[in-house]
Amino acid sequence: MALFPIFISLEDKNILVVGGGNVAYRKIEKLLPFNPNLFVVSKELSKKTEDLLKKHNIPFKKKAFEFSDLENIDIVIIAVDDIDLQKDIYMYTRDKNILVNAVDSPDYCDFIFPAYIKKGDLVIGISTSGKVPGLSAKIREFIERLLPEDIESILKELEDLRKSLPKGKERQKKIIEKIQQIFKK
Repeated sequence: MALFPIFISLEDKNILVVGGGNVAYRKIEKLLPFNPNLFVVSKELSKKTEDLLKKHNIPFKKKAFEFSDLENIDIVIIAVDDIDLQKDIYMYTRDKNILVNAVDSPDYCDFIFPAYIKKGDLVIGISTSGKVPGLSAKIREFIERLLPEDIESILKELEDLRKSLPKGKERQKKIIEKIQQIFKK
C-alpha cells in the first residue's frame, strides 16, 4: 500500500529513540536537521552513537527501555532488533497519541523515514512506501545531482518575491513566470 507523504514540523517535538547502535545513529542523524527534542534509551551505545549524542548534547540513558520512558513523548523510534519489544511499544502507544517508527517492521509503524534532500527550507522526500529503501536512496542521489547548486538562493529570491506581492492570481502568475525564467537557464 502506498503511503501518503506528509511534512510536519519536528521543532519542539519530543522524540525518543530506543536503541543505540548503527540504525539508531542513522535515525538520529536524519532527525537532527529538523530540531526536535531528542532523547535516547539503550542498554548499550556504540561509540559512534555516544559521540554523536555528546556532540549535540542529546540526553541519553544507558538502561533497558521501560514504558515510563514514553511519558511526554510525541514520537518514538524503535531502533532495536527485538520484534517483541517493537510490538509491545507499538501496542502500548495506540491510545496515547504517540507516533511510532519501528525499524524494519512496517506492521509496527505509523510512518516511515523517507530518503530526503534538505537544502535550507527545500525538503524533498522520496519513498517506495518502505518496499525498497535502497531504490529511494538512489533516486535521492539522482535528484540531488539535478538540483541547481544555488537552489537555496533561488528559494529565497522566490520567497521574497512572494512576500512583496499581494495575494491572488496576479502574484501566482508572476511567481510561475519567475520560476520558468530561472529554470530556462
